[in-house]
Amino acid sequence: MTEGFRRAFEELGVHKGLVPPCRVDTLTIGPGAAIAQVRVTRQRFYEVRVGLPTFGKQVWTAVVAAVVADEATTTALLDGRVPDDIDRFFAAEQVPLFPEAAWELSLDCTCPGTRVPCDHLVAGLIALADEADPFAIFALRGRDRTALLEEIGRQAGARVTAPSAETETAALDEVMDDFFGWGPAGDVTNTRRPPAGDPLGLLDEVPPLKATVDGTSVTALLRPLYRVLTGQE
Repeated sequence: MTEGFRRAFEELGVHKGLVPPCRVDTLTIGPGAAIAQVRVTRQRFYEVRVGLPTFGKQVWTAVVAAVVADEATTTALLDGRVPDDIDRFFAAEQVPLFPEAAWELSLDCTCPGTRVPCDHLVAGLIALADEADPFAIFALRGRDRTALLEEIGRQAGARVTAPSAETETAALDEVMDDFFGWGPAGDVTNTRRPPAGDPLGLLDEVPPLKATVDGTSVTALLRPLYRVLTGQE
């Protein structure tokens, strides 16, 4: 991420090749801040915080929608690659992905010194710029890799599978006349009796049902249910 932070870092006097007299043990990047543990000696270390404002939901919603509309960018991100021109989607929303000036960064260190940036902050800034994960800047701005890719994947999937207007399923009230078939009334004087002990006998005692559901008789639809209820299946 060195190039992305270059302008802001130059204002702070931080540049590639600068070697502070301390080292970063750990660097944790999350929404709005990168926290570094900077070791000075074996027993002494300080905590450094580099803050960067996160983007709100309105910005992220617009950016994700624009990304999903760009097939090449969507494919690259879902494949774990961040295109070099990814910042154009944020520029379209008038918010830079990377800080354009030093004042956009909030810098803090637990050391007793008053100079900003101190050596420990310089070490933390260099570690942040050298971060190998290209998705780290998104985490700083409020969307970690997992959340961002899940959102892009979900929207991209919906875009691919959404039915077209030509194949849209008809509403139930539009097919009611054809879906159910009532047929003529059955013979209510039917006096058939099923064999004794037959648990499905109730279906055979009623008059023949001419009603159908999507072409299948109601009796045929009820029979499997009766078998389950009576323990035959």
